[in-house]
Amino acid sequence: MHPEISQVLYFWFGELENGLPKQPKGKLWFGAGEVIDQEIRTHFGQLHQRAERGELDDWATTSQGRLALIILLDQFSRNLHRGVAQAFANDDKALALCKQGIEQGDDAELSMSEKQFFYMPLQHSESLDDQQLGVQMLTKMMQGLSGQTLKEAEGTLKFQQLHLEIIERFGRFPHRNQVLGRNNSAEEAEYLQEGAPRFGQ
Repeated sequence: MHPEISQVLYFWFGELENGLPKQPKGKLWFGAGEVIDQEIRTHFGQLHQRAERGELDDWATTSQGRLALIILLDQFSRNLHRGVAQAFANDDKALALCKQGIEQGDDAELSMSEKQFFYMPLQHSESLDDQQLGVQMLTKMMQGLSGQTLKEAEGTLKFQQLHLEIIERFGRFPHRNQVLGRNNSAEEAEYLQEGAPRFGQ
């Protein structure tokens, strides 16, 4: 495995046991904070730029490399550009990597936590079809799981279903409207005023 692929995956997951990180990663994965964002900027900012330019596309020839590339483009983009339109600039490329990987069966080789982020571009998509595919893949992922691994997977599926419900209702994520220069509908404005989730953005 390419050393930089290993660096991305170890930073994101650490050591895995029964499909779960041995050390808690919730703050890294789902917390919104400048300390973590700066750490990613310091260690992976240049690598992220190379991924954006297509210089790391050959990583996608392996399941682990494809996963690392998805994390760079889907997750790290949100850390490096939190609160601005660039946070979503690489979503299409990450989504294409995800869907192509599913078609090729790359995801079958991954653990539960790895699959969680392999499928994340589906959760970030504003396409209803992609959202439904995300639910389908996570439901499939849960087969055969038990204990804490199953509990974590159930939480992931619940979050996926929340994203699906938003897309079913609005056809897009209203919390992105401002940074993307989109006007809110009256229903969206009311939804946002009620304290709708922003998912770290």
